[in-house]
Amino acid sequence: MNYNLGALLSFLVAFQFFFVALYLFTNKKGNKRNNGLLGLVFLMFAISLMDFTIRVSDIVLPIPFLHLIDDGFFILYGPILYFYVLGVVYRDFKFKISDALHLIPFLICTIYLIYHVIFVDLEAQSEVTQKVIDAELPAWFLLGSLVIYIHILAYLWFCWNTLLKYQSIIKDQFSSIDEINLEWLSFMIKAFAGITVIAIINNVIPVFGNVFIHYSSMILLLIVSFFFINRVLVKALNQPDIFSGITREESKKYASSNLQIEELKQYRMELEQLMKGEKMYLNPELTTQDLAKELNISAKMLSQVINQSFKRNFFDFVNGYRCEEVKEILQVHDKKITILEAMYQSGFNSKSSFNKEFKKLTNQTPSEYKRSLPKINEN
Repeated sequence: MNYNLGALLSFLVAFQFFFVALYLFTNKKGNKRNNGLLGLVFLMFAISLMDFTIRVSDIVLPIPFLHLIDDGFFILYGPILYFYVLGVVYRDFKFKISDALHLIPFLICTIYLIYHVIFVDLEAQSEVTQKVIDAELPAWFLLGSLVIYIHILAYLWFCWNTLLKYQSIIKDQFSSIDEINLEWLSFMIKAFAGITVIAIINNVIPVFGNVFIHYSSMILLLIVSFFFINRVLVKALNQPDIFSGITREESKKYASSNLQIEELKQYRMELEQLMKGEKMYLNPELTTQDLAKELNISAKMLSQVINQSFKRNFFDFVNGYRCEEVKEILQVHDKKITILEAMYQSGFNSKSSFNKEFKKLTNQTPSEYKRSLPKINEN
């Protein structure tokens, strides 16, 4: 046995994935279906890493082709992760019979591998397995591997588009989104994409016989996986349960709206009067429902008024007023008030969101703006 650094790292990361998968399967909090889907992804990852540990440790299984059984997981990662993202984003997501179509490639691949385990003699299995491990593969096999990786990346693209749609919708409903923007899910998708790209490199490099780059990419893959599982564990488990996603209906914009131009202008004027006069934006938890109630219109209609009249979403619209309030407070009080105090007084409840929005609207950081005030006052 050759217990090298790769085997040790692989075993440690696999153990973590097993542990997190077990936790998700047994966790009674949150959505059991979503926990189960994510747990399944981590379990498959753990099995693949354990298989890798066995390979680099020069351990040969009694049935050599069992080394390749987990290769079918690469066709399953994408659909399962996509189902998970849909389940997190849409609280009304339910499985349909048609969703089973996503699993057909995996079933075909698994049946093919099981056939070789049952009906192919051990000597032939050993020969094929060794060729896979040593990357002594025909061109068609490498092309097939590339198709599998493209399959994964395509599903990650679907996941990313779904998340972007979600983030766009919550910005049309909420003025503070730090606790519900699913940044941890964004990180997860990006990390999976990164791991996939590194895996492609790790599988392609041996063909060219560069052992050093192959080993380096393998270590990098394990380090990224280790960082990934710990970051996801912390971020996902700290995600508040208060907000449980949007509905499919909320993702449809203005399809049936009959708002006329004159009505749009009238609601815009009333909205501006409400924001400037009542300073509704000072409420850190302001939502479209709150403003719509004041205007006696629906939240969807209010979103349409803001989107079409101001060319902004609700989030940017409200935070624009908050940034102007910060500027006014800092101008009046000059050096006597801190930026943090001005931020909270203006309706922001997150420093990261405040800094980002202020920079976007003024092309200055809050500190830069405050330092510029003496010059403004002298004029």
